[in-house]
Amino acid sequence: MIKSLSTSAFATTFMLASTIVSATDTAVITYDEVLDGVDNNTHSLSIGVSFSGDVIAGMEQSTNSLLTGKREEAQNLFEGAGSQARYSFVYRDNSGEKWFVGAENASGLISGTWYGANGDKGDFTANFSCPSPLPSYCSTLNMTADAIFSGSGLNYSRAIDESFLQDSNDPNKGLYVQSDDGGLPFPMGFNIEFTKTFTLQSFKFGTYNNGQGTRATGFTFEVWENNGWVNKGTFNFNALPSKQWIRQEFSLPAPVTTSKIRIAATGTSDYYNGGRVLMWGLSFH
Repeated sequence: MIKSLSTSAFATTFMLASTIVSATDTAVITYDEVLDGVDNNTHSLSIGVSFSGDVIAGMEQSTNSLLTGKREEAQNLFEGAGSQARYSFVYRDNSGEKWFVGAENASGLISGTWYGANGDKGDFTANFSCPSPLPSYCSTLNMTADAIFSGSGLNYSRAIDESFLQDSNDPNKGLYVQSDDGGLPFPMGFNIEFTKTFTLQSFKFGTYNNGQGTRATGFTFEVWENNGWVNKGTFNFNALPSKQWIRQEFSLPAPVTTSKIRIAATGTSDYYNGGRVLMWGLSFH
């Protein structure tokens, strides 16, 4: 068990990172603790990394962590990486070491297996480059929904995946939260934390009517400021007279710069079974 990382280890990695010619990117790594070929995103971490040829190096003094490793170039006959670039790297922090081995897919994400020092292991997904100026899956550290969107029955909060925050009118992709138990403790919503700050103003967001009423009539958009949530905009969905999905464009009164947001429903017109709420399809523009 590593109680603290040595000064020499930090110095070595700092000297290596200082020689990197490419810009530093934020690596976002999600992982679980069950090795079954599917990353269930139960844990996440982020660290600034840089590349020099096939060498990966990164450190984060605030979390006392290091990342070092190697990327094998695709179609390299000498290293035998084949059609997919392979990655192997070690992440070290005060809790110990994790060894990661994986390959890059067509979307640029790295997926594979990690191993701990005490026999622990699981699946992981990593992204070492996230150039978009707007929030996307690769710049999302985590998404947490209020408890009412989880549990039994049709209470549901979709785990984030590669489609998260994409501009899509398919409700089977991206953000989706649903409460079906009634009770309606308004406001009810979800929080998203990004790996870095973004300047946001325009976005798309949706709800649903299954023929018994629109499942979100309005919502608030909040950002984290001075250790608390601050409301930056209050919005209403168009009323849906019949069964249909809707996804509308909205704009905050003024741009906001933040790394953490909260969106919360403030009402519904579907009071079947005590009341229901559904929100989906968030993307930024």
